[in-house]
Amino acid sequence: MELSPTALAEAEFESLLMQNSAIVRAASWIVPFKKTVYAGGESAKADLAIIAHDYEEWVVVEVEMKRHDLHRHVIPQINTLRKGLYGQEHASYLASKCKDLDAAKISDMLRGEAPEVLVLVNKYDDEWGREIRRYGAHRMTFEIYRSEQSNRHIFAIDGELPPVSQDVLSELSFGLVPRCLSVKSPARLDFKPGEKVSILVDGQMTFWERFDTANQCFVTPIGTMPIEQGKKYALVRMENQQYAITTIN
Repeated sequence: MELSPTALAEAEFESLLMQNSAIVRAASWIVPFKKTVYAGGESAKADLAIIAHDYEEWVVVEVEMKRHDLHRHVIPQINTLRKGLYGQEHASYLASKCKDLDAAKISDMLRGEAPEVLVLVNKYDDEWGREIRRYGAHRMTFEIYRSEQSNRHIFAIDGELPPVSQDVLSELSFGLVPRCLSVKSPARLDFKPGEKVSILVDGQMTFWERFDTANQCFVTPIGTMPIEQGKKYALVRMENQQYAITTIN
């Protein structure tokens, strides 16, 4: 028997999601994330965060009931969460919500690229799907049924989460800081700020150093910059554990 969209309070819906995190995304934690996020003069609070076990990436989750207004409530929330600034106060909040999380890795993770935004709704709707995609977020429908025989919850899931990268430690990009590459997923790096590492570029050995600011992580070459701007790059670990920088198609 399908439950009505009004049968569960939003808090009950969130609790069910956290209890069944593995069917939403494997190898991840789902934790409460009700810390205010600011973007310009706007503010918003998400509901949950999905954090990969390898800390490579994270997703901010806005849990919405179908009865909420799409254009006056949901879309403004998406815009603020996508453009928001995430700092140490958010890292500390997340680390406090799950004993399995590593506070240092969470801090590193938030120095990387801003999270994707997922709208998780309890009833499918074509218009919601179109509009959420149009505003740069992802949509997943999580419909709940209750077995009359066993009184257990059964879930039907539709939609998609942001894709998980494979075999890539982090994407790298040129930014405003000269001779530096911004690291999208700092928590995946196993070398610390100030540490020098060897990285293959086009088959040639080069040497790089990591440094962190309050909100970002960078790698910079020791010597001449061996790669050119205008392309997308990734830091990968090869089978022999050697690092390499490769282009992304």
